[in-house]
Amino acid sequence: MVKKGTKTGESSSQASNSEKYANDLKIMIEGMQPGDYTEEAYPTIKEWFKNLEKFSTEMVDSGLTYGKVMRNNFVKLHYRELLPILQELCFEIRRRDADLFDLKLSLAESDFSLLKAKVWTLEKENASLRARLDLNNDLTNTLGEILPKLEELKKANSQTLKEDLPSIIKQAACPEIKSSIETINKEIVAEVKKSRVEARSFAQVALQSKDLRQGPSVLTNKEPEGILLLKPKDDTHNDFEANRKIVVDILETHSPEARLRGITRIFGGGVKLIAASPDDIMAIKETLLEHGDNETMEKFELVTPNRRSPQFIMYGVPKEVDEGTLRAGLLAKNITLADGNNKPHFKLDFSIPARDQRTNHWVMSINPKKYEDFKNKEGLYFKFSRFRLSEFISIKHCKICFAFGHTTRGCDPKNKQLCDKCGETRGENHRCKGSNCLNCREANRKMRANYKTDHGCLDRNCPSLIRQKEIVIRRTDYGF
Repeated sequence: MVKKGTKTGESSSQASNSEKYANDLKIMIEGMQPGDYTEEAYPTIKEWFKNLEKFSTEMVDSGLTYGKVMRNNFVKLHYRELLPILQELCFEIRRRDADLFDLKLSLAESDFSLLKAKVWTLEKENASLRARLDLNNDLTNTLGEILPKLEELKKANSQTLKEDLPSIIKQAACPEIKSSIETINKEIVAEVKKSRVEARSFAQVALQSKDLRQGPSVLTNKEPEGILLLKPKDDTHNDFEANRKIVVDILETHSPEARLRGITRIFGGGVKLIAASPDDIMAIKETLLEHGDNETMEKFELVTPNRRSPQFIMYGVPKEVDEGTLRAGLLAKNITLADGNNKPHFKLDFSIPARDQRTNHWVMSINPKKYEDFKNKEGLYFKFSRFRLSEFISIKHCKICFAFGHTTRGCDPKNKQLCDKCGETRGENHRCKGSNCLNCREANRKMRANYKTDHGCLDRNCPSLIRQKEIVIRRTDYGF
């Protein structure tokens, strides 16, 4: 680096040159627009050019000529800092290219799976049509065997023909029809199970290979219960005990063989009947409608509720995110949450305040046929974050009397606040006698259970609470 002379003539010449030649580097910096760069890269790039302009201006004002020393200073102070910026930009480009490739691959695999499903559906329809054709042929052969018998019976006695005809047709045709239908059903069930295994996603395969599943499923193979609700249409029949007596009297008189698992109270003094199966509850409903007093039964609305849809809970959603924004954001980032017509497979039910006052937990109901897909998800994407997801089993548990089946709002106003540990009335002079769960104590008395009672009513490991969760699971439609 060689310094120029500092004579007066040379100084005036240098000043005139500075005024003659505009600072193009500074003009270029002022013309930079944020929209031409990414949000993260723009401040870094602009700062680098500002430092370069400042350094070069100082060199010009000092009257220094370009040489080895100046070149090395440029490399150390500026060009060496430029390399990390370029590397970061190249990394962003490679990452976005990888995301695009993964998305194209996912779309291609989805199209292939859809075509495969359509082919399988057509094959099943073809098999069903063939089965119907075979069934018609079997019926034709069966009728051919029946006709000679009919002629013989007709000649013998016309009255005997009327009495024996249904039995003959049933004996001849039903075994073959039943056998054909059972064979078809077994083939369809086997193919569905096979397809469900073959249609696993990449995430499911990866989780299985790494043994990261969250334990065994809580689902059971028990048949779902049957539920019937008798809801009073007005306040004239809001006495639960009187309504219960009406139901019991009808069943004891006209259907003493009916079996019920329980008769409980619902909001407004209504009655809830619980049977072992939907068929049992439908028989009880028909008995009430047929033999109950018309004037009395018209005061009630008999409702057979649909089975509960599975629910999941999302954790840590910011409070400022409302329901509409959350739904739109989930659909935008998770393409499997809607069908081909963009109809969502889920419905946001309500939010629950979290311990962190800045967030809420959101509970959603889902399409029962999509239960397996949701169960295998570890979380759902929203904007540039992911919310953890897990199954939600809601239990109605009163915080006044600590009984199951209703909430605090539906508790009898006559009930007093109980202690959640010992189960005694919590008055001014109350002294807790230690843990003694009143729900398990009541279950031991009524059902002759053998539950331990050395815990509080709100204990998560309470046997009565676990039993209530199992009941909710049996009343949930999992799409099986």
